[in-house]
Amino acid sequence: MPRARTSKDRSKRRERVKPTEPIEGLDLDFSTAPTTWSFLQDNSFFRGLLGPVGSGKSYACAAEIVMRAVQQEPSPVDGIRYTRFVVVRNSYPELRTTTIKTWLDLFPENRWGSMRWSPPLTHHLKLPTRGDAAGIDCEVIFLALDQPKDVRKLLSLELTGAWVNEARELPLGIVQGLTHRIGRYPPKSKGGCSYRFIIADTNPPDSDSWWHNLALKNPIKGKYPWKFFQQPGGMIEIEGKTDDSTFAAGKHWIENPNAENMQNLIPGYYLQQLGGKDLDWIRCYVGGQYAFVKDGKSVWHEYDDTSMVQEGIELDTTLPIQIGLDFGLTPAAVFGQRLPNGRWNILYEIVTEDMGLERFAQILLHELNTRFQKCEPEIWGDPAGQKRDEIFEVTSFDHLRSLGLNAKPTASNDFMVRREAGAAPMLRYIDKRPALVVDSECKRLRKSLAGGYHFKRVGISGGTDRFRDVPDKNQHSHIGDAFAYLLLGGGEHRRITRGVYRNAAFGQQAMNANLDFDVW
Repeated sequence: MPRARTSKDRSKRRERVKPTEPIEGLDLDFSTAPTTWSFLQDNSFFRGLLGPVGSGKSYACAAEIVMRAVQQEPSPVDGIRYTRFVVVRNSYPELRTTTIKTWLDLFPENRWGSMRWSPPLTHHLKLPTRGDAAGIDCEVIFLALDQPKDVRKLLSLELTGAWVNEARELPLGIVQGLTHRIGRYPPKSKGGCSYRFIIADTNPPDSDSWWHNLALKNPIKGKYPWKFFQQPGGMIEIEGKTDDSTFAAGKHWIENPNAENMQNLIPGYYLQQLGGKDLDWIRCYVGGQYAFVKDGKSVWHEYDDTSMVQEGIELDTTLPIQIGLDFGLTPAAVFGQRLPNGRWNILYEIVTEDMGLERFAQILLHELNTRFQKCEPEIWGDPAGQKRDEIFEVTSFDHLRSLGLNAKPTASNDFMVRREAGAAPMLRYIDKRPALVVDSECKRLRKSLAGGYHFKRVGISGGTDRFRDVPDKNQHSHIGDAFAYLLLGGGEHRRITRGVYRNAAFGQQAMNANLDFDVW
């Protein structure tokens, strides 16, 4: 039976919902933004706020920190409200130019105290005791987690709470690591921690993210729940043209009357975001929807998800099923068939996490004995799998063969050769259609090809974007490599095994081939 509310409870409630006073022209009264307001009024152990750009997510999280500092019980020693928070971001440039800038917009140094600009970057907010109002001593530490030393530093802090800024850019492990660092400051000698929490904000991630999984598929409930809030988008995608719609990326859009934080945005803010953007970008950053937005230069910039994807591609039982394998701790497999006319049908994928070769091989065997039992398998893998294990003195290929999987290494492990093997059918047309067709259910591979597997942007030189020479190893790279081994082993190497190649990843010719490609 619920406990009856006391006058003390009601007093605390009134204190809790009191709007934040505007600071230097910024409207911080979130009561007009229903989603943000609900986020701020909630006391869940973890709270996540997702929304489009410009929706006030970062302002809300920053305001939450100071609000909790004010709500901390005063120390019995000196009557001061002691708190310590950490704000984390994926990299130092984003931390300094975005996160800290937002923070200081709200809590400028000339009013709240100086920042310490030497590591760890810290803003120490101190307000003296005034009459019956207890003084505040609030440390806000800003950490970028692109360096191992910063991760170690994070895991040694004694904290009141934490703010994870742009959470989609950080692994779930960082958030999990924070769970045992919060609630540890102030110590009991200073009254103990009144509130312990982790808050996070983000633009929408894709549907494979930990955020999407915990928000919509596998929620964390119980005494310390994880709760997620999603703000309305700035624009709404509609069917058909209207008098007030705008056409962009092949769709019609209207302004969303329920968009939040509009009082702090310039007129037409979301309309101006539409120009020159692709559909997924608009859906993510303007519409506030879960979407995959590529970052950097795609390994396979030739790939087109609209023209190279088909639902329900049928298996041809008269042809072998060819499989490309990528070994390691995150093994992956891509299943495909090469038709007599040279077209590739990509039918199925296997993507794993933290799995050894033995378990992965058993999954592979299961699929071959069920889904593809009528087809003769041809298996291709990374030539690095020929290296002998230092303990058991067998290669990955030896182990697969011992289980009845006759896997063979591809002719080359050179990245540019693999890249060109994957790109070759994307550039060919057969009967006015691309020579590569991917089943719509191969969602991880599609994201990899669409830009998940990419060269990371490192800067701008002479007005041109610069990228790393090697692709970024991430959750999309393993399935991408398996795809490349499939096509390389399946015959696409025939046109690129002779000659001298250049940097094809940036649109230049990869090989001066001496042999034409021949279809089987």
